[in-house]
Amino acid sequence: MTTSEVSTGEAHFDGREMLMVHHMFRREFGLMPRLVRSVATRDTARAQIVADHIATLSGVLHHHHHSEDVQVWPVLRERVKDADARMVDLMGTQHEEVEKAVSEVDAALQVWRASAAAEDRDALAGAIEWLLPLLRGHMRTEEANVVPVMERYITAAEWNRMVQAGAGEADPEAMPLMLGMVMYEGDPEIIDAIIGNMPPEVRPVIGQLAADAFAAHSERIHGTPTPPRSTEI
Repeated sequence: MTTSEVSTGEAHFDGREMLMVHHMFRREFGLMPRLVRSVATRDTARAQIVADHIATLSGVLHHHHHSEDVQVWPVLRERVKDADARMVDLMGTQHEEVEKAVSEVDAALQVWRASAAAEDRDALAGAIEWLLPLLRGHMRTEEANVVPVMERYITAAEWNRMVQAGAGEADPEAMPLMLGMVMYEGDPEIIDAIIGNMPPEVRPVIGQLAADAFAAHSERIHGTPTPPRSTEI
């Protein structure tokens, strides 16, 4: 199985799971420039709230890309060749470009967090606006060219192991909110599958906990428990 597609008798990775994550990034990062600019000059309390939100999403994006770099791309490189291999290599290059832009956002965020000054607020919003086309372009390319390859060459069991390996590095207290962010625009069938792979004691309650955590967070950040969806931004 190291040089060919996975057996047709095995369940394959379902690309809809990746699309759910991408919808979350499109929505939350797409809302950030307006969110930042809505903070009044010198309103340090509100700046801290918004800055924490941005820092959380920046960390999630970094973790997501790092997990792909470590868990997913090496497997694909062993199993694909020619155009598919070049596209996998492109993903690594694009991750580096996105990471550089994210580091600019992080630097501007630290300045604004400390000052809540108008010029620092505008600089942060500008850094996010610089990141957005890079991030959106990368996700479009991945969805069109790499996710279908993943569906051919990675089994569902392998994907679940990759997810679990990445989850081991995440903050367990943040899991309900992160799941809620993804669930908001998620496919119900895929959500059920994700929850079904969680520990048995968690499954009966995690869905509602996640939905409630996201609604409360969105109310605090966006002023509504139902912020615009990725297709509405």
